[in-house]
Amino acid sequence: MTNARKCAIIKSQKDKDSPKNQKGYDIMANKVTKMDNFKALLSLADVQANTSLVEFIEHEMEMLAAKNAKRSDKPTAAQKENAEIAEEIPNVMESGKLYRLSEIKALIPKLASASGTQRISAICRKLEESGVLTKTVDKRVIYYSLTD
Repeated sequence: MTNARKCAIIKSQKDKDSPKNQKGYDIMANKVTKMDNFKALLSLADVQANTSLVEFIEHEMEMLAAKNAKRSDKPTAAQKENAEIAEEIPNVMESGKLYRLSEIKALIPKLASASGTQRISAICRKLEESGVLTKTVDKRVIYYSLTD
């Protein structure tokens, strides 16, 4: 890799206004998939003239479709456990009281042995988005309480 290319990469990473650096940027929105490429190839006249290429591309498309059909959208074991914890959190909290993440973690037996608060933070953030919890920040300390 040339020095000019390295400098260009570093400059693009530093560019804070770049869409890739914006929160919520969807990478898949602009991505061309394998299926899209196969469809584009089938539309070419040179490819349509060669029957073995057409058969190969159609076979690859069938294999991709079969692979996508096998994918399951069932929640993983961790997602199921997080959902159970999310249901338990409002039950252990008292109305009108502010809780830090470590206090919430101590109230739930499944999380008491966990080392950090990252997992409970993610669960509380989802509960906040759904309107079950309210987030309060006081002197850079995050508190959660039940929504009235």
